[in-house]
Amino acid sequence: MIFGKKYKTRWLERKLLVPWLGVLAAFILTRELYDRAGVQFQGDLYQGSWHFIDPYLMQTDLLRSVYYLHSQPPLLNLFIGVVFQVFPNDHSEVFHILYLGIGLFFACGIYFLGIQLKLAPWLSAVLAAWFMVSPGTVFYEHLLAYGYPIAALLTWSAVFLHRFAETRGSCWGGLFFFSLAVIALLWGFFHIIWLLVPILGILILIPERKKVILAALIPFLIVTGWYSKNLFQVGQFTASTWAGMNLSKIVTFRVPEKERKQLVRSGKLSEFALIPPFRNPQVYLKLLPETPLTGVPVLDEPETLLHARNHHHLVYAEASQMYLRDALRLISLMPGYYLRSICQAVYIYFHSASDFDPVIGNRSQIWEFDLWWNRIFHGQWQGDETSIERNSSMSVEHVGWWIVAGFLIVTAGSAALLWKNRGNLAEPENVLILFMAYNILFVTLVGNAMDIGENNRFRYTIDPFLSILLVFFLRNLIAPASPGKPE
Repeated sequence: MIFGKKYKTRWLERKLLVPWLGVLAAFILTRELYDRAGVQFQGDLYQGSWHFIDPYLMQTDLLRSVYYLHSQPPLLNLFIGVVFQVFPNDHSEVFHILYLGIGLFFACGIYFLGIQLKLAPWLSAVLAAWFMVSPGTVFYEHLLAYGYPIAALLTWSAVFLHRFAETRGSCWGGLFFFSLAVIALLWGFFHIIWLLVPILGILILIPERKKVILAALIPFLIVTGWYSKNLFQVGQFTASTWAGMNLSKIVTFRVPEKERKQLVRSGKLSEFALIPPFRNPQVYLKLLPETPLTGVPVLDEPETLLHARNHHHLVYAEASQMYLRDALRLISLMPGYYLRSICQAVYIYFHSASDFDPVIGNRSQIWEFDLWWNRIFHGQWQGDETSIERNSSMSVEHVGWWIVAGFLIVTAGSAALLWKNRGNLAEPENVLILFMAYNILFVTLVGNAMDIGENNRFRYTIDPFLSILLVFFLRNLIAPASPGKPE
């Protein structure tokens, strides 16, 4: 049914149904095997996370705390808080079940997306199964965070876009734009500008502009409303006030301390250039003593009841602006350091997605399997780098060379195909590839220019697009599909 009227009978055909059932069977079987191998879901809220509201506030002051969040978009904490309130004692098990459901949803999205790109059903099924059984995917599926649901939603948004471009159906357009709005309200990385570009692009490409506007209007207004709330509350039109602190990691604190001290003494940088970002609110309150008390615990309390830093304290909003000013100043004064840092970020970007500190516990359970998976499928020979080593040195043995090759093939292939079809970009397949290429470009450029340390985690959100397009271009080189005719 997902393909519309002309595919309703095709969807029930054995050649489509059997491969799809194979994907589901592979997913279910491998989850049982991973479970037996000792991979466990990491979803205990009492373990704490920078991104989560204090569990006590989730229980007693959820809606107000979510509303006053300035550090994060609202949906992740709202989702977690609702589940936590309903299942206070068994929340980790419930999250595990929900993330398994997201995984099934994700697997179906990859399969359907391959079909829309006219890959043979068996090839789409193999690709979906391969991606879903990979250790990296399983590690993210077993981690309570936004990366996994965003990767699934981004995949499905492409499915919805193709259907909208093909049918001009308002329902498909609404699903597409609402899925983008949900992504933007899950992770501030996907900025409102990221959302605006597809809206403008589709308005240009699709003649039924009234349908596009009606489909996009409410999702865009919802996201704009959240940004406007933060503008009114903390004076910043953003979904996350952490941007300045993140940028300081790749700019300010890559400059030697001696040089930073000289610039602080000369008045070119503020004292924040000597304080690593994301310190305890008490540190910043000494420098910003006029930060007001609001009467809202999530904004006023320096620590959570778990005795961890409250990274949603109001002082972070102004502190992040100070970090941002210093970072921008250093980019203009010492661009060489920033360019070298970007190179280091790109180095991390092309690591396996499983090279990520929060999943180390699960990775240790299947270390040999993960190592050989990365060697065979990612071209990354070693996986024993520490986070400090990834951030400070480079080693050819720790680069995923097949990831690099795949990325280059996809970017070159997308550019060549879109240029070749530049007079016919409104065709559904071209719209789809344009959207996928746009997201690959956005995540690559913004992720590596704005932060350092977890760049391969950023890439994971568009890994399905990279994988599908790689197979698509290689298939076309080997056996080009007949135009307009699904296999």
